[in-house]
Amino acid sequence: MAKGKPLSDFEVKAILSEHINNSYGYFDTELTDSRRKATEYYFGEAFGNEQEGRSQVVSTDVADTIESILPSLLRIFTASDNIVKVDPVTEEDVQIAKQATDYLNHIFNKDNNGFETLYCMFKDALIQKNGIVKVYWNDSENTKQESYERLSEAEFTMLLDEDGVEVKEHTEYKDETAAKQKKNIKEQIENAAPIEDTQSSMIIDQIDDIPVPNLHDVVITRTESFGRVKIEAVPPEEFLIERRAKSIEDASFVSHRTTKTRSELVEMGFDADLVYSLSENNSQRYNEEKVTRHRNLDDDFDRSVGDESTQEVVVLESYMKIDEDGDGIAELRKITSAGDNNYTILDDVIVDSVPFCSITPIIVPHRFYGRSVSELVEDIQLIKSTVMRQLLDNMYLTNNNRVAVMDGQVNLDDLLTNRPGGIVRTKTAPGQVMMPMQTQTINQQAFPLLEYLDTVKENRSGVTKYNQGMDTDSLNKTASGINTILSQSQMRIELIARIFAETGVKEIFKKIFELVVKFQDKERIVKIRNNFVPMNPMEWRDRCNVSIQVGLGTGSRDQQLGILNQILRQQVEAIKLQGSPAGPIGNMNNIYNTLSKIIENAGLKDVGSYFTDPQTGMRNMPPQQPPQPTEFEKVSQIQTQQKAAAAQMQYENRMREIEMKYQKMMLDFEAKIKELEMKYESDIDEKAIKREAMTLKGISESNKQMLDAATKQLLQPQSSNTSIELNVEPTERSW
Repeated sequence: MAKGKPLSDFEVKAILSEHINNSYGYFDTELTDSRRKATEYYFGEAFGNEQEGRSQVVSTDVADTIESILPSLLRIFTASDNIVKVDPVTEEDVQIAKQATDYLNHIFNKDNNGFETLYCMFKDALIQKNGIVKVYWNDSENTKQESYERLSEAEFTMLLDEDGVEVKEHTEYKDETAAKQKKNIKEQIENAAPIEDTQSSMIIDQIDDIPVPNLHDVVITRTESFGRVKIEAVPPEEFLIERRAKSIEDASFVSHRTTKTRSELVEMGFDADLVYSLSENNSQRYNEEKVTRHRNLDDDFDRSVGDESTQEVVVLESYMKIDEDGDGIAELRKITSAGDNNYTILDDVIVDSVPFCSITPIIVPHRFYGRSVSELVEDIQLIKSTVMRQLLDNMYLTNNNRVAVMDGQVNLDDLLTNRPGGIVRTKTAPGQVMMPMQTQTINQQAFPLLEYLDTVKENRSGVTKYNQGMDTDSLNKTASGINTILSQSQMRIELIARIFAETGVKEIFKKIFELVVKFQDKERIVKIRNNFVPMNPMEWRDRCNVSIQVGLGTGSRDQQLGILNQILRQQVEAIKLQGSPAGPIGNMNNIYNTLSKIIENAGLKDVGSYFTDPQTGMRNMPPQQPPQPTEFEKVSQIQTQQKAAAAQMQYENRMREIEMKYQKMMLDFEAKIKELEMKYESDIDEKAIKREAMTLKGISESNKQMLDAATKQLLQPQSSNTSIELNVEPTERSW
């Protein structure tokens, strides 16, 4: 289409159909045949070349290998409470990173069944090339019906004001009890004495003005909305992807093909008329992979008999890059369609990302689908089954040799009735008419071949007799040799675990992180390590990076525990060497981290039950008492106290001296005033007297300021040799 021309609905539908029909995972492709075959091998089903009367035994090498690898993989990921770790971007984000770590693991393990998700995902990958998981935000609504009787007006109003309440049935009526009480009160007043008639009438009128309250019987539906991250393993046959895609991220088309009832589609908000016009599911019901998985379990019962609402319809949730608006740039769109082959588009919206994550045990570069462990041992299972069948047939013939008889000389009924003490009637001596036919045994050729096939299987898969715990001859092997074999096989399994961690599992937690940051718009209280902690992912936006840790390195759990114990001893020695629990080499946090890993590798979940986080422990510790002083410190303290007492005594003496000088100054001032009054008593100049008095007063104020300054100075700590001089004598004047 030319730039600037939007696509019509018909064109979008045509492009969608083309992508679906040409995608990996569509019906009757080489991929679906390979996965169906792998499932049959896992279940140990017959190969289809069996002959009647011959051995039909089937070896279970595929199932044995996968079931031997799976426990090791799951232990690596689920041995600890924390599958994922969130790393902070800056030092300020350390606390947020710890909260995010706890919350992401809580969502995966508690809100969703994390163990079951990993189990299904890993097993799908080991058997059918790829394991697919869908991670999305689910805005769920829980609707329930409630009924109430005899609600008052206030109660009824409060009920209607609650969020999510919708009235289905409502009956309003007068309160009969209140009306009866009102009537009884009126009768009592009318019959009462000695109240005058006028007063009684007024009271009765007032009672009549009081309305009888209404009561309400109501039936409501209460809808509670809550959003959660939903994680579910997707069956491989339900996942479609563009053939040229190398990964889900660079694919221009991926789709989840499943079935839903018409009722479910209507509940999801789609138009009922459109839903009931869709064609019924036929293709998915008879999908070869699905049929193989549910063989002997699904009786193909039509669940929609007599009820059209329960009929199943094929629904495809497709994520496709397409330029619908004609701006020349392809946008990622989520297109929901339904129908069998003739697809009807139900919804079409722009989205940010694809909700799928994928893992494969053996990566094939530049290709989405890798190789499964099943593929590595399928031919081994076929060959072993063939050899075992021939060996068993040979043993049957060896133990029950055929006999050559002379026709007409032996009673065949007697010969074919093989029982202890049985009689075979012959017309001639038995040695002349019957002769056993010898069958050559193949034991010498078959058993070495079977052992060789087991060796090939071990080399391919990394699963040996030693890590399976089945080798009866282990005591005859050297310890170093067994450790070498175990180390090599463990490396194979650890490589698969690393691939799973760095691809699908890591992507799962990244999507969980993105979803809660984007969609969780309110705080949520969750229980973590026996504490209720508030979680608000809105605070984490653009603050943290997600990384995943798998195991502690190479070696078995016993080896890891041994290494951790050695590290712990070295940490303790380092702290002793530096002489402090907090130093440049190590601190208590380092020791706590090591102890936590020891607990995890011991198979114990709750580290807090055994050791306390130093940061938490420091906050809960009571305040430390000050250390007791030494003898030297006690003597120094006494000397200091004596000096302080001497300085205090000097200060008090000086204060008394200053006070005496001040009192003397005030007495001299009063005497001088009286002298002036007597001197100028006859021809007094009032202005002169006032000037003189003001002068003397000024002198007094100045001395008072000097006294205050000296007092402040004395209040400051003074050394023993500090002296304070204060001149409070009035200034001499000539009269």
